[in-house]
Amino acid sequence: MNQGEDIIVKCPNPEHTKNVKQVCFDESCKEQRLYCHECIKIGMHITHLQHQEELPSLFEHISTIEKESDDLINTINKQMDLIQNDFFLLIGGIRTKYQISKQLPNLNSQQINSFLTQSIHFKQFQLIIENLLQQFIKEFQDQIKKLQNDLNLFALDYYQISKPYIEKSEELYKIGYKLYWNDDKYDEAIKIFDQALNFNPKHQLSLFTKAESLRNLGQYNEAIIWADKALQADPKHRRSLFTKAESLRKLGQYNEAIFGLIKLCKQIQSNSLRQLKKFKEAMEVIEQSLIINPNHFNSLRIKGQCLHDQKQYLQALIFYDKALEIDSNHKWTKKRKNECLEAIQTQ
Repeated sequence: MNQGEDIIVKCPNPEHTKNVKQVCFDESCKEQRLYCHECIKIGMHITHLQHQEELPSLFEHISTIEKESDDLINTINKQMDLIQNDFFLLIGGIRTKYQISKQLPNLNSQQINSFLTQSIHFKQFQLIIENLLQQFIKEFQDQIKKLQNDLNLFALDYYQISKPYIEKSEELYKIGYKLYWNDDKYDEAIKIFDQALNFNPKHQLSLFTKAESLRNLGQYNEAIIWADKALQADPKHRRSLFTKAESLRKLGQYNEAIFGLIKLCKQIQSNSLRQLKKFKEAMEVIEQSLIINPNHFNSLRIKGQCLHDQKQYLQALIFYDKALEIDSNHKWTKKRKNECLEAIQTQ
């Protein structure tokens, strides 16, 4: 779609009848940045004409910003993967150093003596590392919240998606999915998914299947970008996480790929153990996941569910609340929290 030709923008001034023709890109400008010929006649933007462009420049600017924001998101994800990998190495080091029962027959007396000397001080080490991690995580969360506030990241919702657009998006997705699944026509499928996303940019299945099509075409960097978009729309979507991990593996980023698969496996494993009523084992798996990422929504939610199923309602509420801090509109978690509150009242 050629947006410069297809989109008509009304002048923001309600008294003007003309459509927008010019756009102001001056950083210090305080006036409406979109304006019509009537605005020009009354002298708007006259002091910085060098920063005025025709309307099609707006769509070029939007496209550029989208690309740059994707690059930024990719950079942030890579940095987070590095942090998570460091956590994984820390956990592995603790396990190797302090869990030696299987290696005991192969250790000499000096090695056993060294272990004993250091393990006697384990409680002190445990307190130090727990306090440091809590401090670092709190500082990190505070900085993230500050960034969100400073950048006004959640101040605007630019559009409401109409029902016809949602239906059209779903219709196009089904056409694209047939090309992807039945015919292996990935390039053609991607074009259809792009059309679907023009109508509904949050259509999760179009985002995921575009990512998967890109992976099948060997375009792994692009596949990671679109898998991340799919995970923003639905953080629980396991196939999107797998697509990202497999793309990372193909790019030789093995640590990041392994970490992604570990998160996926732990999520599946903990939920399966809970359903089998093996609560102790499930809680151990969840704790491992939360050590890696203390703000992992599904791990918090499932830990709350484990505690709930064991009738530990007060403790369950703590983790439901933590999950709702991440996704305040998650209906399942809100419902389970209300069930806990009702159970406490009837005790």
